[in-house]
Amino acid sequence: MQREKTFRNERLTYKLSIVAQEAILANDAIFLRETGCRIRDLRVLRLIDDQPGTTFAEIAKSTGFERSLTSRIIQGLLSSGLIERQNSAEDARVFRLLTTEKGKATRQVARTISDRLEVILTDPLSVQELRALNDILARLGAWVTSDEYRAALRDDLAI
Repeated sequence: MQREKTFRNERLTYKLSIVAQEAILANDAIFLRETGCRIRDLRVLRLIDDQPGTTFAEIAKSTGFERSLTSRIIQGLLSSGLIERQNSAEDARVFRLLTTEKGKATRQVARTISDRLEVILTDPLSVQELRALNDILARLGAWVTSDEYRAALRDDLAI
């Protein structure tokens, strides 16, 4: 095992970002080779599969991707036959996105790979440490998406 690298910045958000970026960078080529999709493509595929009939706007909001990137990813998934679109019954200008059988199969392959890669990623952690990390991340995730967090930011930065 390689010695620990020292983070160039001691801020928590920086550390979390670096860990995520490094893992994604290392794994992206594996997903591309095995599924034909990059990690961000698979994220969009998963969201569509989890929410059949979702819209472009909902995907853009959920992922936080720029609209142009979201559009390119959706076009790629459509071209690959992994998703399909249908006109909304309520508004013909809106397309509803659905996963095809090929898309569902690709998602399953990606899930198997993801499970194996996550085991490798978390190998240095004990079962207890991994459980604690997941609990802490769940609490932080709930906090940073809460109204209370936004209020605390407003109150703290109000001069």
